[in-house]
Parts: sequence; structure tokens; C-alpha cells
Amino acid sequence: MFLNCLGMCCSKPTTNTTSSQRQFPTLIEELCHQFSLTDLRKATNNFDQKRVIGSGIFSEVYKGCLQHDGASDYPVAIKRFHYQGWEAFNKEIELLCQLRHPRCVSLIGFCNHQNEKILVYEYMSNGSLDKHLHDGELSWKKRLEICIGVARGLHYLHTGAKRSIFHCILGPSTILLDDHMEPKLAGFGVSVQGSRFMSKQKQINVDHILGTWGYPATDYIMDGTITAKWDVFTFGFLLLKVVSRGMFYLISLTEKECLENPVEERIDPIIKGKIAPDCWQLFVDMMVTCLKYEPDERPTIGEVEVQLEHALSMQEQADITNSNSEYTLLSKTIISLGVKQFDTKEM
Repeated sequence: MFLNCLGMCCSKPTTNTTSSQRQFPTLIEELCHQFSLTDLRKATNNFDQKRVIGSGIFSEVYKGCLQHDGASDYPVAIKRFHYQGWEAFNKEIELLCQLRHPRCVSLIGFCNHQNEKILVYEYMSNGSLDKHLHDGELSWKKRLEICIGVARGLHYLHTGAKRSIFHCILGPSTILLDDHMEPKLAGFGVSVQGSRFMSKQKQINVDHILGTWGYPATDYIMDGTITAKWDVFTFGFLLLKVVSRGMFYLISLTEKECLENPVEERIDPIIKGKIAPDCWQLFVDMMVTCLKYEPDERPTIGEVEVQLEHALSMQEQADITNSNSEYTLLSKTIISLGVKQFDTKEM
């Protein structure tokens, strides 16, 4: 609806560029509105630092307001790339023009003006998931619903486009929440395209780490390959972070400490006592399976999605008959990663 109001979807570019300045296929320009730098300066009050709502190594994100045909202002997120991030700019615009899914952030347009590379996205009013996890304000059911939404988004990336897409840096900071606290995947600057849909999936070798949080998947450590199971591995870490108290990150622990600290002892106090035992067992089983050392032993993200939906159903059924008392978890879940800690930086 937002795109229709602005009249920006599938519109012709309005910025004049010579053929020597063009860096994108005509199809991308046809699918994605091209803004002038003047438009975006006006939308951000000349990139006022007070408008900054996020930042990374290679970019800053501003909250902007756009007008169309005299209509009211519409909030947007405007990502302005530094020179070192131009490769990520090219990657994001290439991928996001292909994606049409409610669990992936929508690209509204771009600006490719000499030394300015800027992308314009739909504005996600509730920010990123990491803030909400840090503040401890999410109920257990909402956390589970967010995980299901993320799994659906990844499932679409892996199987729903013309070519498989591997996100590669999935984490709370690359999951954004809209007005209704529904999640959307963002941060596609280092994502990788795989084989065409319905063709035999091939391993993709990369000569440098693409950038991630926490542990890279073990298959990457061993031979530098990227497959859908990379995303499944990082999704396993997301499941762990969603239930862990405060800013506890497993990457801060040694292997010995991992073995000595059951997950149940790290549960966020906000949701402790709110998780039905059967739901928890299914949830934690999926988490452990996603973190398997061998890629072939990990499930597909589609299988994870189905199991998490079942876990949510179990929680809802349990709540009907247990509305006035807390749940007790008697299990002791130990996670042994079988990998060495590996420091990485966003590329």
C-alpha cells in the first residue's frame, strides 16, 4: 500500500544520467525508482545526524520523509553508503529488486549520483530485534512468532526466487520489526546467490569470509563453502539468543563453559516460567539440530519452520489449560558446538 501511495513501484527513473554513468541494468531501473540526490537531501534535512537511526562499518541509516504529489509525508529508511561499501550497495540493489515477500524488507528506490550511493527502504518503526531482546520486553509467544516469521523469510530466499539466496549474516541486528512487530529480513549486502530454482544445488566457494556475528558455520571454516545450511546454522544461534537473558551471547563462552552451562540456566527471566515443557523441548531440539557440526545433519529451513509452527501450537494449547500457573522446565540441554571460536569482521 505504501508503495502504491508513493507511486514508486515499477516507475521510470527521474534522474538524468548519461550512458557512461549507468551502472545498473535497465531492468533494475525499471523495477526500482531512482531518486535524485536533491530528493534525499530534502528528505533527511541534508543528512542531519539527528536523523540517524542506525549505522554500520560501511553505511549510515537515516529516517527520512518523502512527499508525492502533495500528499502527506511518508517515513522511509535511507541508507547512505561510504565508499568502502559500494560493493554492498550493488549487491543489495541487485537482490532486493528480485524479492517480493512479506518477511523481507522492501526496497523503494535508490540514488546513484557520482560519489553518492544510497538505498531507500520501507521504514520499520520498531527497529531491530536486538534492541527488544536487550530490553527484555518480548513475551515468549512473540519471540516464537518472530522466529517463525524469520524462518519463512529464509525459506523464501532459499527456494522462492529464481535463484537460491543465502543471507549469510542473519542475526538480531539484521531482523527488523514493523508497526505490528512482524519481522522482516534486512542486511543483504553480503548475501550470496546460489543455483537456479529446481536445478541441482552446488556449493559456492568464497575466498574471504563474508562477515557474520558469532561463529561462522563449520562448513565455511573447513573449506570456505556457502550453502543453505550456513543460514540454518546461524538461525540456530538466533534461536539461542531469543531465549537467552540480557545480552548473553554464546560466543563469549569457551567450549568447556558451553558444556557446563545448560541452556535452561540462561533463559531470560522475563520468559522463565512462561514456556510450556513440550513446546520448549521441540524448540530446543530444533536449535540443537540447526547447530550440528556436519551440514548434512542440519535440517532445511523449511523443516525448521514447520517444527516451530508446531511448537507454537503446543504452547497455545498448553496455555488454555494452564493459564494461572507457571511452567517448570526439568530438562538440561547442553550445546557442544565442536568448533573453535573464530573472530570475524564485516567485509
